[in-house]
Amino acid sequence: MARRVSAIILGAGKSKRMRLTKSKIILDLGGRPLIFYTLDVLKRLGIKDISLVVGYKKEEVKKVVREEFPDIRFVHQRIYNGTAKAVEIALPFTKEEDVLVLYGDTPLIEAKTLRSFINFYFKKNSPCALISGRLPFDNDLGRILRNSTGEVIKIIEKQQLTHPVDEVNSGIYCFKKSHLGKGLKKIKMNRKKREFFLTDIVEIFSHQNLRVSPYFLEDWRQIIGVNTQSNLALAYKLLNEKLLERIMHKGVRIIDPYTTFLSYDTKIGRDSIIYPFTYIEKNVIIGNNCSIGPFVHLRQNTYIKDGSSIGNFIEITRSQVGPKMRAKHFSYIGDATIKEGVNIGAGFVTANYDGKHKYKTFIEDYAFIGSHSVIVAPCKIGKNALTGGGAVVTKNVENNMVVVGVPAKPLRKREK
Repeated sequence: MARRVSAIILGAGKSKRMRLTKSKIILDLGGRPLIFYTLDVLKRLGIKDISLVVGYKKEEVKKVVREEFPDIRFVHQRIYNGTAKAVEIALPFTKEEDVLVLYGDTPLIEAKTLRSFINFYFKKNSPCALISGRLPFDNDLGRILRNSTGEVIKIIEKQQLTHPVDEVNSGIYCFKKSHLGKGLKKIKMNRKKREFFLTDIVEIFSHQNLRVSPYFLEDWRQIIGVNTQSNLALAYKLLNEKLLERIMHKGVRIIDPYTTFLSYDTKIGRDSIIYPFTYIEKNVIIGNNCSIGPFVHLRQNTYIKDGSSIGNFIEITRSQVGPKMRAKHFSYIGDATIKEGVNIGAGFVTANYDGKHKYKTFIEDYAFIGSHSVIVAPCKIGKNALTGGGAVVTKNVENNMVVVGVPAKPLRKREK
């Protein structure tokens, strides 16, 4: 953007409706903290002056955010007395004359939308602009009231309506800093809730003949706020739909999008096929021409290389497998490196945890792991080696060796 703005993100609340013991803005959404989506969008827009207002569980929030966004400014709201006061304490720290205000619990807003909104605000040159929209279901967002000429004059709660109004306030605003500062001082405490609400500034501006410019957003999904557990589930559903659409556009076949669950950074290669009830956590890469599922759980730090097939009821975590590895039936693979052309029989388990530490398993090219084999890590299975059905392998296996029994012992050499 050619013109610069400061950003204030509101994230101090207790999230009472979610009944949490942690701040909702660091809840996991598709493999990353919810607040990261908003921060990432602002960074992509080139907004450098960002203040995050924190309060409830502030040290936990700061620790999480600093891991990926070390330059964020934190402003502490010591008393939870409303959104207007949150903005008021952050405003003196802002460096620019134009200020973007948004909530930390609106993770699906897109960079192109915010860019367009900010450009709209500068074009209108009004003291305030806001994003409004319409949701296709009942909701508790504040309603936008307009006068007979279509000008925005007030934001009120749904319960205060005297006639049906379906245009809602997104909670995303742009302000002239000088007008915002003066308006905040005029906001009075809501007697019922004993809080100062930023939404009241719209009526204050209206009374002063200061224009509030509405930017109507057709895509309601982008303004979903996370205030309840149901909202969080909906936000992930909508995010997942976007992620699925993105990878299908790149040549991945999804048999059933309704039962396939991705993370924000999931990478899947072309010509791969994902069967129903597949759940993929963050930092998972699937290569080209792979077959995954049904009923597969791919956990963090897993890399499935080209041409591999992962079948029914399999969990893989912190492992690299393939290329052309086959595991067709119920197995657990953890902390393993499995090389090219390995065949994994049904019921295979890497016993990678001894109660204190986790250990690694290495399976070399073209090894054949028999059904119900257990490999007790740390352990290495050599090239072209074979474990018999039900074997419990506790020692390294040489190349081309067949091992059987409990514990597994060498039986004979296998033909190359």
